[in-house]
Amino acid sequence: MTAPPRDDAAVRKEAVAWYVRLCSGSAGDADRQAWRRWHAAHLDHQRAWQRIEAMRATLRQAPAEIASPLLRARLATGGQARRQVLRSVLLLASTGTAGYLSYQAARQHGLVQPMLADYRTGVGAQRRVMLPDGSLLVLNTGSAVDLRYDAAQRRVRLLNGEILVETARHRQAPGAPVDPRPFMIDTAQGTVRALGTRFTVRQFGDHAQVAVLDDAVELRAARRPARAVIVRAGQQARLTASGVEAPPQADDSAGLWQSGSLLVNDRSLGEVVAELARYRRGRLACDPRIAHMRISGVFPLADTDRALLLLVQSFPLRLRSTTRYWVSLEAA
Repeated sequence: MTAPPRDDAAVRKEAVAWYVRLCSGSAGDADRQAWRRWHAAHLDHQRAWQRIEAMRATLRQAPAEIASPLLRARLATGGQARRQVLRSVLLLASTGTAGYLSYQAARQHGLVQPMLADYRTGVGAQRRVMLPDGSLLVLNTGSAVDLRYDAAQRRVRLLNGEILVETARHRQAPGAPVDPRPFMIDTAQGTVRALGTRFTVRQFGDHAQVAVLDDAVELRAARRPARAVIVRAGQQARLTASGVEAPPQADDSAGLWQSGSLLVNDRSLGEVVAELARYRRGRLACDPRIAHMRISGVFPLADTDRALLLLVQSFPLRLRSTTRYWVSLEAA
């Protein structure tokens, strides 16, 4: 029988504590045997330790007089600060004092969370993650999420970018047992509750956009949590901190990015270029004088060079490039 999932925050704390204990220089055979029992006791322990192992190569570069006191001091205080100190040590180990100061500046501007998320993708990359309950999470380009699974809830916190969710209920055969825990997506503006569904969520600066591909979701704005708005299949909604806009029909291309394609139906060139720029490093822009040009077609997201070539071949456009990372579209 599979053990029920443990609280993710608690398991992380235990994994950090075990790492510090084993690296303290005073750990004996009894400590190592106790760690093996802890590691084998639950799959969540093994997943947490895998994250620790991924960090160890970086941590080994840090002077022991820096890493050990910080980590030991953190064990005596609260969980959130503990994670902050561990993350500080990791960055200090990899980049030195200048890197640590950069980390502090980035943290003040809200840039650190995506970099240290449970799961994230780089520019132009996508990632499929099978969640502990059998749900599927697909991260689009430049995206980051944190997970919180325990006995009472299933939560995904979208820190940056865009995700596609297929809940376990949606993926299971009819009649299969239904997980009673709510499945929630937390955004900066509010929450999305899945109602046995398939949907996408994209985080913008001042709002989140939710498109429902199957079944329905329930949206609640952060400042109006008592008011729930149901968005059904074929609809999309703009979620702000103060409310939910009336859900119009979803764009034909909603969720198509999962298959690596950008479907464009009578959109402006400026919009198309901005979308392609999400999947490409460097600067990609178009001359403002032609940004209004209407574009239709299907363009590959995994190969933006080819997508740009298709634009040039199909429309009266030409490419101007200073380098591979500084490209613009102009009128031919």
